[in-house]
Amino acid sequence: MLWTEKYRPKMLHHLIGQESFKLDAENWIELRDMPNVLLHGPAGIGKTAAAGVLSQQMLGNDFEANYFEINASDDRRLEVVRTTIKDIAQQKAIGDCPFKIIHLDELDGMTSDAQNALKRIMERYSNNVRFIITANDRSKIIYPLQSRCANYYFEALDNEKIKSLLKKILEKEGKMHPSDLELEDFISFYNGDVRRTITEMQAALASGLTLRRQADKTLENYEKILKLIVSNDHNKALEKLHNALYLGKTVKDLCFGLHEVIVKSTLDDNSKYKYLRAVGEAEWRGNSMTPKVLVSWLITQMR
Repeated sequence: MLWTEKYRPKMLHHLIGQESFKLDAENWIELRDMPNVLLHGPAGIGKTAAAGVLSQQMLGNDFEANYFEINASDDRRLEVVRTTIKDIAQQKAIGDCPFKIIHLDELDGMTSDAQNALKRIMERYSNNVRFIITANDRSKIIYPLQSRCANYYFEALDNEKIKSLLKKILEKEGKMHPSDLELEDFISFYNGDVRRTITEMQAALASGLTLRRQADKTLENYEKILKLIVSNDHNKALEKLHNALYLGKTVKDLCFGLHEVIVKSTLDDNSKYKYLRAVGEAEWRGNSMTPKVLVSWLITQMR
């Protein structure tokens, strides 16, 4: 079983950090009422887990019949809002609970037209349903939706809290934990993404690899891409980047991987900073360009 699922928080007080949200959420549960909620912040720090435990405690024994989770970046079309979400919102809650809860995960991937349609549903069916919206980038959510929600920024956990969590998991699994220094280096490599850190740690132990080797292994594909760029085989490099997108990598993932291998490379300073400038601008442009077009643009900047 994946450790990210096995050790997912079951109660609000199990969440690490995010004290302001937890305090308000406990009050909502006591009152059996809540606003629409927007949870935003970096990937892998517990937004989806928080939405789940809040919903479970709010809905109680009727959770299964009244909780609906939709990945808004996968189902991002206007038609999904007009049919699936509207159909759920029109019906009253089943059993002894005050309303249904619809969790829209990664709403920053939903089109503006779909978000505008969602705004109208949120207003019209407020007696039947509450929405919990999770997103990495709040700027991609239209302001009318933001203003109809209680907004909570989920901060990245500091490394000491992540280290403490990893040690607890290792103890429960009966695994010898690495030295503090090795754990700290490993945590820093994944830049505060708790979900990714736990997943990679489990993979390392299952494969018999050191944490350092596991971290290096994640960069091997990016090293191959950089070699292709340096050798002017740009078409092959672009093909590998497109394949990575098809396999589920985000532009942010790609930029992070390329940044790491460029910094560690033995390239001359001019080439290194040229590539780093292109990668940095690509990540910034990720807010306004589609991923496939953006990686194509990136390769042209690295020629």
